[in-house]
Amino acid sequence: MNLRDAIQKGVNASVTPEMLDLRFRHQLTFRLGAHTWDVRGSVRDPQRIDPKALVRMGQLTSAQGIATSDLRLLTIHPDDAVPAAGAQVAWDDGTLEVLEWSQPSDFTGQRLGTCVLRR
Repeated sequence: MNLRDAIQKGVNASVTPEMLDLRFRHQLTFRLGAHTWDVRGSVRDPQRIDPKALVRMGQLTSAQGIATSDLRLLTIHPDDAVPAAGAQVAWDDGTLEVLEWSQPSDFTGQRLGTCVLRR
């Protein structure tokens, strides 16, 4: 077993179902055409994250004409399939649309979704 495998095993062993239920507390149904994804997820406002990450997200959105204040970060429960880019769900008096997904983490396999909240 190499170091990466050992770290992944340790990360997975330390996560309890109760912790996952708390972290991924929202039941969301994303839709894109005829496709549907029922997922457990977490949605965060990026204005509460590190300023450097916010600048990187701003570069993505400025090309698309989206205000940074409308961005949201999405993480999906590890056992659920991530919705495709373009998928939408009702959220916070508007519609949350997936713009793109990050590459999976080497250690957790988790991907971070960048979304826009359209009102």
